[in-house]
Amino acid sequence: MNMAQGLIKVSATAQSTASAEAVFALLAAGETWPNWAPIKTYALHTPGVDGGESVGAVRQWNSGLMMNLEQIVELQAPTKFAYTLKQSKLVAVKNYRADVDVVPTATGCSVTWSSVFDPKLAGTGWFWKFALGKLSSQLAAGVAAYAAKPAAN
Repeated sequence: MNMAQGLIKVSATAQSTASAEAVFALLAAGETWPNWAPIKTYALHTPGVDGGESVGAVRQWNSGLMMNLEQIVELQAPTKFAYTLKQSKLVAVKNYRADVDVVPTATGCSVTWSSVFDPKLAGTGWFWKFALGKLSSQLAAGVAAYAAKPAAN
């Protein structure tokens, strides 16, 4: 699959006073996502190659309006977390991949949530760019803020 041609990209960055390790720990632990992301429930659908939430694991998210199955495709603690969208009951995109880069800074870390995708339906790219761009902002800001709370560390 040629990922460079025709894909739409969205990206958002947030700053955190938390360490990169604290942010990465939240990204890697799906059960924490309902605390800081706009989702209601999480379940491990399929364990990864090394068990649990390792590379290859499929996570199930439910926000009330949508249910997604996402597969972890890259884990490089504490700086890189990536996943692909395997199935969605609402999000009409294909070839979706999200890369979350966590970069240590002098005061904590920066979290950049970038996604690439193709819309399934012609003419809807503008909508999905807006919607998934907003979601990227919510996710980056959510994990950055939650990781900085004393109770999260």
